[in-house]
Order: sequence, then structure tokens, then C-alpha cells
Amino acid sequence: MAANHIDQMETFKERLKRYTDRDALDTFGWMKMLIQNHHVPELRSAREQKLYQCVYLMTHAIIQTVSENMFNKVGLDGTVFFLQTFVDPTTHGAKFSEVASEVHDVRNLIAHRAYSGLQHSVEYFADDIDEKWRKDGGVLFINPALYSIQIEDVFRTSSIYAAFQNLSEKQRLQRKYKFIRKWLGLADTDPITHSIQALHSLNTTADLNTHEQVIQSEIYLRYQL
Repeated sequence: MAANHIDQMETFKERLKRYTDRDALDTFGWMKMLIQNHHVPELRSAREQKLYQCVYLMTHAIIQTVSENMFNKVGLDGTVFFLQTFVDPTTHGAKFSEVASEVHDVRNLIAHRAYSGLQHSVEYFADDIDEKWRKDGGVLFINPALYSIQIEDVFRTSSIYAAFQNLSEKQRLQRKYKFIRKWLGLADTDPITHSIQALHSLNTTADLNTHEQVIQSEIYLRYQL
């Protein structure tokens, strides 16, 4: 509830100042809490009511939010990364990362197409099987209930935050300002975007710290913080 409280109480400038001034660990720590306190309960509720289309859409949102913003992994690569890094190590037997392409594609099927030839070779709503997934007679059966439980279980641990802490200082700084850039909706041609992209060419702590001050000054000036 704390994350939601901050969302409701902060003004645009207050939040931008917080994002700009504080370490990336703070910003993404709050993001992880937001998912844990709001997305995960909705995922659990959808599973309990057997709303499996909602389950797939919500798991996709959770996975992509974490993978893209915190670890710079997008699309299918983001799904594979999340499953291999945070789900596989805590499970036994068949691993959902082995069917990452199918569980990733179902989101597009549900959200954009409704029907697909893939549905003749994949049964996405097989909650009556004991396994997480299995292949039988050329058909892949996926248990969405077990899938959602394993995604939910990730947020009972500190594995996501610990993995982000293990990134280099440069990587965390890049993630922080890429997130701020997206939050502000800055175009590729924006001068602040160019300053953020310049982080890629820097390596020493001193250079990174000096350039961060430049980016912060530009943001302060533009948005009158």
C-alpha cells in the first residue's frame, strides 16, 4: 500500500525530482513493490476465478515490466530471461522457460487476434493436468494455474531486487535514466535523450557521476524543479 500512497500524494514535479535525485535501487525497489502489492493480487484473483485469459495478460505485464525496465530485456527475450532467471531456479521437473515462446505468444493472441492456427497445436487452458506443461500426441498442454503460481512465487523472494543490485553501476544508471526518459515521453531527438544516451560511452565511476550531474541539471532546468 505504501507505493500506492506515494503515487496518490506526489505531484508530477515531486515524483520527477525523486526519480532524478535518488539511486536506481530506490526507483526500481518501488516498482517491485508496486507489482507485488497490486499486480500479483490481481493475478491471484484471476487464477482463483479461473479467468485464464486475464492470467496470461497479467503475467505478461509483470514479466515485461520487470525485464524491460530493470534488465533491458524486451519481448520474447524478456520472457525467456525472466523465466530462466527467476522461475526456473526455484522449480523442479519441466521448466516454463522451455515453452517461453508459446506463453509469450498467447498474450498477442488474446489481445490482438482472438484466433490463431497455434491453438490447434497448443492447449493453453489445461488446468486439469498435474504437470506444468506436457506434450501429448503432437499437442502442447499448458497449465495456466501452475504458471501463475510460479510467477507469483517469485515475489515471495528478493531475487529480482538482488539481481538488479548485482548489475554494474553503469548499468543501473542507464536503466534509471532510460526509465525517466520513457516516463517523460522524450523523443529520440530530444537533447536530454542525447545526454542519457551518452552514458553508453562512459566507464569510470568519476565520469559517470560527472555526467549524471549534467543530466540532472538539464532535467531540473527543463521542468523547473
